[in-house]
Amino acid sequence: MAGQILGDRYEVERQIGKQTGRWTLLARDLTTQERVVIKLLFLDDTLEWDDLKLFEREVETLKSLSHPSIPRYLGFFEQQLPNDKALALIQTYVEGKSLEQCLQEQRIFTEAETKQLAKALLNILIYLHGQHPPIVHRDIKPSNILLANRQAYLVDFGSVKSLKSSGDTSAFTVVGTYGYMPPEQFSGRAIPASDLYSLGATLTAMLAGMHPSSLPHRGVKFDFEKIADISPAYAEWLGWLTNPNLEQRAKSAQAALQALEQGGYQPPTIAPVAKPADTKISLVKDAASLEILIPSLLGQTHLQIDQQQISLSSKRFGFQTGQPLIAPRDHINRLEYKASENQGSGDPQLAVWVGTQKYELPSSPTLTSSELDWLAYELSDWLKLPLNQQ
Repeated sequence: MAGQILGDRYEVERQIGKQTGRWTLLARDLTTQERVVIKLLFLDDTLEWDDLKLFEREVETLKSLSHPSIPRYLGFFEQQLPNDKALALIQTYVEGKSLEQCLQEQRIFTEAETKQLAKALLNILIYLHGQHPPIVHRDIKPSNILLANRQAYLVDFGSVKSLKSSGDTSAFTVVGTYGYMPPEQFSGRAIPASDLYSLGATLTAMLAGMHPSSLPHRGVKFDFEKIADISPAYAEWLGWLTNPNLEQRAKSAQAALQALEQGGYQPPTIAPVAKPADTKISLVKDAASLEILIPSLLGQTHLQIDQQQISLSSKRFGFQTGQPLIAPRDHINRLEYKASENQGSGDPQLAVWVGTQKYELPSSPTLTSSELDWLAYELSDWLKLPLNQQ
């Protein structure tokens, strides 16, 4: 299409992207002599309703945005082609190098470089998520981040979604890119924290110089000790952004930026609780393992966690009760505590969640409130997990 005039004023120079039913072109505005980007959506028999919906949403979103690091909306028109029609979106052109090009050139970013990049992109996300309603990009990845004029730009709003409200969690069309998508996006759900996961995965890819799917994992999480030589505080911060569990992931771009500027992320802890003087519970721990033995009138409950797995078993009259619960330690994702005073007449509960499986310690009358408080503190401190108090 080089040399073709679109919209009676845009001369096509070359194609810079192509997907089924969609082209992205670099063109020159014959009125201003400035280069622009033209996105074409072909209105032919292969057009899917979702594609049209996303294209129209991109147009409306760019119309409403005004940020120096986001492409600016310039126009929209319908173009007659030899065999069919196409919708054309015109936006400003940023002449720069994408992070994807940096990956292809095998450039590896330092911790300092990725921190600088993170701060720039978090400020863009603060702007997007702060719109009314909030705007979620849904496809943050190296190819959609450009470096130009010593500045980072976030481009390609073809997957963008405006939430109905800040608390909107309804399901949408599944969009995004494998490796950079958080788990919730695979079911069509996307919230501001979803963009933070994608940003964290992008930063991790730049540190390692390769796609996230090829990086070492520890369970479902990135193994930052094997990925790059970075400070523990920065590894903790990146792990916070890329936590597959929404409850344990950074909730907002503002919170993520504040933590980064303060030197990293520190998991929340609870105040130390001393071991009750009259307890018969045995708790033995070191850096590699933790073991809790809870006796009762009829038997005992045994919880053990080491570097490989977690197991919970019970005995009555010296015999095993049912099959022990055993799972990989890396699947532990939540620590839940319901104190008796917080739930009316119900019994207090202390449970370690392993995926969707609940590993619950025996509550009243086996354990007293002071024993549960102590065990909750010990597990939270040793697992480095926040205590979700119900």
